[in-house]
Amino acid sequence: MINIKLDATYFGASPFAAMPVLVASITLSENTPDFATKLQQGALRLRTDFPEWFNATPSPQQSVAETVAHTATQWALGALNEVRGFLHDAGAEATPEGARLWLGFHHPGVSLSALELALKVLIEAGQSKTFDRHGVDARLTSLWKLCWQHHPDYQARILMEGASVQDIPALPFISGSKYWQYGWGSRSRIFFESMSNADGQIGHQLQRSKILSKVVFNALGFSTPEYLLVNDISELPEKAKTLGWPCVVKPLFSGGGKGVTAGIESISDMETAFVLARRFTKDAVMIEKFVPGDDHRLMVIDGRLFAAIRREPSSVTGDGRSTVVQLLKEVNRFRSSNIVKSRYLRPIAADGILEQHLGQQGVGLNTVLESGRRITLRSNANLSTGGVCIDVTERVHPHVRLMAETIASTMGLGAVGIDYITRDIEKSWSEGGSLIEANTIPSLDVMIAAGQDPVTVASAVLGTLPARIPIQLILIQQSDLEKAVMFLKNLTCTEGFGWACNGVAAIDSMPLRARSTRPWPAVQALLRNKVVNQLLVVCTAEEVIRHGMPVDKVSDVALCGNELPLTPEWLQVLTDHSDTLEKFSSWHEFSKQAFTSLNNPG
Repeated sequence: MINIKLDATYFGASPFAAMPVLVASITLSENTPDFATKLQQGALRLRTDFPEWFNATPSPQQSVAETVAHTATQWALGALNEVRGFLHDAGAEATPEGARLWLGFHHPGVSLSALELALKVLIEAGQSKTFDRHGVDARLTSLWKLCWQHHPDYQARILMEGASVQDIPALPFISGSKYWQYGWGSRSRIFFESMSNADGQIGHQLQRSKILSKVVFNALGFSTPEYLLVNDISELPEKAKTLGWPCVVKPLFSGGGKGVTAGIESISDMETAFVLARRFTKDAVMIEKFVPGDDHRLMVIDGRLFAAIRREPSSVTGDGRSTVVQLLKEVNRFRSSNIVKSRYLRPIAADGILEQHLGQQGVGLNTVLESGRRITLRSNANLSTGGVCIDVTERVHPHVRLMAETIASTMGLGAVGIDYITRDIEKSWSEGGSLIEANTIPSLDVMIAAGQDPVTVASAVLGTLPARIPIQLILIQQSDLEKAVMFLKNLTCTEGFGWACNGVAAIDSMPLRARSTRPWPAVQALLRNKVVNQLLVVCTAEEVIRHGMPVDKVSDVALCGNELPLTPEWLQVLTDHSDTLEKFSSWHEFSKQAFTSLNNPG
């Protein structure tokens, strides 16, 4: 039996990591050679069956408890990052009683669940001769449902990758949602996937509707396909007669290629496509004239064309021996649910949509394709439905570039993906190209799937604004807290100055009400306020020891008092995670200096 005890939850820098971590202790209730052998076998089995989640082999000198702890934290970290997550901290060390371990978190409850699951699976792997990783799938699926709710989605993860390289802090703006904040206070931007609070609201409204997007394209003097709206399947023959063949059927408000069928050339196929589109909308369905050519995503960031990506439906080519389903399996061999590892290429499902598309080409899943014959697996080229991406940025005609930049600038969108069809991207749009729609959440993964560097993409989208603001951390005696609050409440200071002490917070003397079940709620509230350009945090040493520093690092630390309960280990944390550290004999001595420097209305 393995006993686990949660020792601490650190939300900022601690002796174990700069970022939030759980710290726990494990002990082994049995100390027999047989039990130890089973645990060692379980650890080895996990490393063998889940090799992608491990990056180091345990040392032979490790104790059994330390081997178990190392294996469990690495496995838990891999599980937490498999579907969603951008966590890096996991480790273990021996203790006289057993082992201590630590594990990063976006949400502490989710990481604790992953750690508990890791220990249970390790025990099972050591005790059962028939252990198989597939037997863990159901429990991993339950864990991943929690990750989907509390972890950053893959778009946020891309931005976090760029933010990490540039030392830009990231925090959830609304917990349990897709709203994430990069930077602090006045140096922050809020993103929903790749859309930010810097985007114009009118532009967002215009792009939400495929109809309004077309109106904008026409108003600006650019080409877009003709279309008609259909409310009932009985209207299709008349609409098809008016619009002509071939055509495209799509929902008005869905994205990611959901419910879209292209290249339709018969009433029966149109009716099938209409039923599919109806799954994704209760509104009218758009019937659009088909435009021959390749599908391109024009990515415009801050008014400049950043990338042009040609999107193609996935395809297979026959070898005269393999069935379509066998060829499909080979394509999917390089794709997985972990889309980060597969560079955002999605597995292609052998579903009804696939079978219908194959039928239009005269084949089925069990058809053996003749050697050299190529068939497509979807009618649309969206990455989300299995498409592939090719970077053609260097070939874009100047008119196409200017068209994309004009649309983005006019609509007031910081990052936008414009869908454009043309037979030749090196020709002007006036020579046969046509605009389809604009997207304010344009799937940054399209560029990465085409080979671009994630950090370069993320840095462009984040822009130059997100950064840190100065934070001064003041540690005082418990008995001085009330005096500090009174001092700060009466302080007149420069504009944009925020302070937090003993659960109280204010900006320019305006009080805030900080509500949160997590530690440091006042600090978190101030970091989210756009007007704050500098921050003073006053707390006790006990608070830091209990919860970690309020953030990963600060500008300055002041220690007020000669008897603060700081061990050498915690003094090292404060030194390592601040630019300067000063000592004062008391809060009174510090406040006299602070009054001189802060009580300056400018």
